[in-house]
Amino acid sequence: MSYGLYFVRLTKAAVIPNLPHPYHSRGLAFLVLALSALVALSALGQPTHPNTVNTHNLSQENSSSIQHWFVETGDGSNLSIENLDLARWEPLADQREGQYRPGIQWYRADIQLEGTQNEFDILALSVSSLVSAYEVYWDGNLIGKGGVVAASLEEEVPGPIRQNARLKRSLTSPGIHTIAIRLSNFHTRRNNPLGRIQIGYHYNTLHDYSSKSTSRVFVGGASLLTGLFCMAMFFAGNRHRSYLLFALYCFIGLFFDVFTTLNLINELNVEHIPWIIRLFQYGLILSMLLFVTFVIYTYEIPQKKLHIPAALLIAAISIRLQSNPSGPSFAHNELLPAFAAGLLLYSMARKTPGSIPAFVGLIIWRVFKFPNLFAAVSDNHLVFYIASDIVFLFCIVLSISRMIYAQNRQLQEIQLRSSRLEVDLLKKNIQPHFILNTLQSIMSWIKKKPDNAFQLIEALADEFRMINRIADKKLIPLHQEIDLCNTHLKLMGFRMGSTYELVTDGLCEEAQVPPMIFHTLIENALTHSFKSQEEGIIRLTCERDERRTVYHLSNNGSRLAEVSRKPEEEIHEGMGLKYIKARLNESYADNWRLDYVLDDEQWKVTIAIGHPAFK
Repeated sequence: MSYGLYFVRLTKAAVIPNLPHPYHSRGLAFLVLALSALVALSALGQPTHPNTVNTHNLSQENSSSIQHWFVETGDGSNLSIENLDLARWEPLADQREGQYRPGIQWYRADIQLEGTQNEFDILALSVSSLVSAYEVYWDGNLIGKGGVVAASLEEEVPGPIRQNARLKRSLTSPGIHTIAIRLSNFHTRRNNPLGRIQIGYHYNTLHDYSSKSTSRVFVGGASLLTGLFCMAMFFAGNRHRSYLLFALYCFIGLFFDVFTTLNLINELNVEHIPWIIRLFQYGLILSMLLFVTFVIYTYEIPQKKLHIPAALLIAAISIRLQSNPSGPSFAHNELLPAFAAGLLLYSMARKTPGSIPAFVGLIIWRVFKFPNLFAAVSDNHLVFYIASDIVFLFCIVLSISRMIYAQNRQLQEIQLRSSRLEVDLLKKNIQPHFILNTLQSIMSWIKKKPDNAFQLIEALADEFRMINRIADKKLIPLHQEIDLCNTHLKLMGFRMGSTYELVTDGLCEEAQVPPMIFHTLIENALTHSFKSQEEGIIRLTCERDERRTVYHLSNNGSRLAEVSRKPEEEIHEGMGLKYIKARLNESYADNWRLDYVLDDEQWKVTIAIGHPAFK
């Protein structure tokens, strides 16, 4: 049965009854397509000619993996010699998915050395993950061993999990050589007990272990920082559970990275492999279950009560597949990631913020994790392997950042709508108050001087026309605001029987300001600072630099002396100042400041507006 068909049948049998509508049609299709694509990519790395001779160029610095092996069950003293007839030996590729075979087994591979050997170094055969006890032969010469190979569990003694077997220069002349491994496999009982065998210069193999440990430390550091970042987001924010879930995922990954590094530094005994394998397998499934739960709670997946059990079911299937040697060996590692990919595709269709970088990171991460995919393309496949971890963590952090940015924008929009509602409410309170005072003045002038009343009505009409033109705008040019202020001073001069003047200095008339903020300040000044028929001067100045623009408005009305003698707690903000603050907040969010003070019998108001680049 092909791997693609295997997954389709498995998915239909196990997942369909537990998926919510409309996930039956779309989500399942996404899941099957993702699995099929990953299976196809994995097939790219599978060897197509298992019976060829391995080759290694002595002139190159990189190590070469020994991939083409033959296996024979049984024991014999002559099975390590050169030029042995392998007609009855079975290619290892045909046995990879077979059942466990007890007893002693022999593995043989031919390798052709080409080129010229480095005169300052010797070759070494690097063996890792061989189980349980083993002996390594080169052209019939014993070059390394781990533990004691035996025909029973009681007699077998497991050896170290890895070893570097150095080869004498006299044994590594150019030509075809034979590698033979004798092993017994009672303690671990793995279906394929042959680990990873590489040949290369001794210094380079040691350097390879150092590089692996360094890379795992690097990835572990990235996992630690990402986990701490998510924990900080959890405790500093609204304790959103998705941050905690991904933090736990990162800490599990950190544990694996630390364990792998310690394994590379300290040689563990082979007898520990069974529980190490179980620890990694179950830990991987647990971590992926946490990640799927993170996706469900973070990217607005509906019907969480159905998707969580579906994830648990897939996790159970993954655990079951671990003990099923007839299925694909990597299936249990890819079911939960494929399910997460399907959920993220659903979120992308709904345009959920952050779903695109999360999906891209997940696909890159899992594709680069496929067995033999990049090993067949490059000897530096470890670089791809480690880079995928970093890319995945970066994409998730980027996704979280995008979501936080979207949430902040939504919050700002809510605050802006609230500010606009407040502005509308204040305008409804300010305008009737102003109209009432003006109408009272008109009634008084009609009785005393009808001609003056006509001029007052005309000035009032001019001001209302200007207000109607700008009332609905968020920002207006400063010169329009100044014109409105001068019109208002003319109107109030008729009302009060006085003359008022606005003196300006340093203004940029094309600068944008919220409508009626200076108009409202001047109206307050005329109401609270000047007595009836008292002439007054109001000054408006501006200072501007690359960071901000600062406006200063001041007057020295005679009534300020009375105000200065009042206790500070009796001086309250009126409706006018509340209106100005609401207008500034609507236009500049929190990038503004308003201060007012009564100093030396002068009322001074300062409005500072920051430029957007320095917000």
